[in-house]
Amino acid sequence: MHTNTAATLLKALLPPTCPAHLDAVAVESETLQLQLTTTAPSACCPLCAVPSTTVHSRYQRHLTDLPWGSLAVRIQLTVRKFVCRNATCVRRIFTERLPALVAVYARNTCRLVAALQAIGIALGGNAGARLAARLRLPTSAATLLRLVRVAPRPPVPALQAVGVDEWAWRRGHRYGTIFVDLATHRVVDLLPERSAATVAAWLAQHPTITVVCRDRSSLYADGIRQGAPEAVQVVDRLHLVDNLREAVEAFLRNHRGALQAAAARTAQALTPRSPIPTTPMYRGRRQPPQPQPRAEAEPPPQTLWGTIYDAVHTLHAQGIPVATIAGQLGISRPTVYAYLRRTTPPSSKRPQF
Repeated sequence: MHTNTAATLLKALLPPTCPAHLDAVAVESETLQLQLTTTAPSACCPLCAVPSTTVHSRYQRHLTDLPWGSLAVRIQLTVRKFVCRNATCVRRIFTERLPALVAVYARNTCRLVAALQAIGIALGGNAGARLAARLRLPTSAATLLRLVRVAPRPPVPALQAVGVDEWAWRRGHRYGTIFVDLATHRVVDLLPERSAATVAAWLAQHPTITVVCRDRSSLYADGIRQGAPEAVQVVDRLHLVDNLREAVEAFLRNHRGALQAAAARTAQALTPRSPIPTTPMYRGRRQPPQPQPRAEAEPPPQTLWGTIYDAVHTLHAQGIPVATIAGQLGISRPTVYAYLRRTTPPSSKRPQF
């Protein structure tokens, strides 16, 4: 009675759609051995799909299944070879398939492969192999990575909004293009080069895209106009904040005098006026007197920049070459070109309040 109960339990542990009969069970110290025999009355040829009932021969396959508690499960499966009765089929003998139990040429059952794939996808190779060993599913990191590569990809919904930017194969030498789904924040595709033609070709293959987020590169702007002319182009947050910072800094530099005057008036209004003179608190050791600054102070930077700016324009108006102007004034040629492009004298780069 106990044997029948155990056999019934073991049958329930097998896949319900598997056409196999449990012949024998052997429990060893660390292993549970199961002997199964296929029971399907016929099998279909994998090439022509014509069913056949003529058995040619039998052979055994040795499989590994999910562990049962602390016992490793080993399956000895007896399968049959059939004769294909289709005269036009090139295959004369074929082995019956059991897709619910094991794949073709596989040594692990389908549910064991699914469990290992889930571990590999979650943890990767080395960490997944360590966890699998603790769960009594011994395998190698290479096997987990191989299972992850062949695992079917989940269905991806149609793209609506994507971000495009460059990524470096080798920084400073070779760059590619990366596309990111802005809805899921996942990488969609990597292009091997950075060009408007490749971006346009990729966007043409995804007509559902309506919004493209990019940087200030004119190359990507041209590619988006060619591949998705009706898509809305938006600037990403990094460059949007960068544009705002540059605008605010330029405004503060141009109104430095007014800001300094306003800051002085605010400090004067907030400073309390006490009629009683205060004495500084004793801090242990008297500080030595600070040396007085020299009467002849250097001109402020903006005065020096303004002088150089006037000298550059004066010498350029006289027809003197840019290299000669840079040598006479002690500045670089890019600085001379920058001063010639300006219509007003430069000011300090950092606002002082």
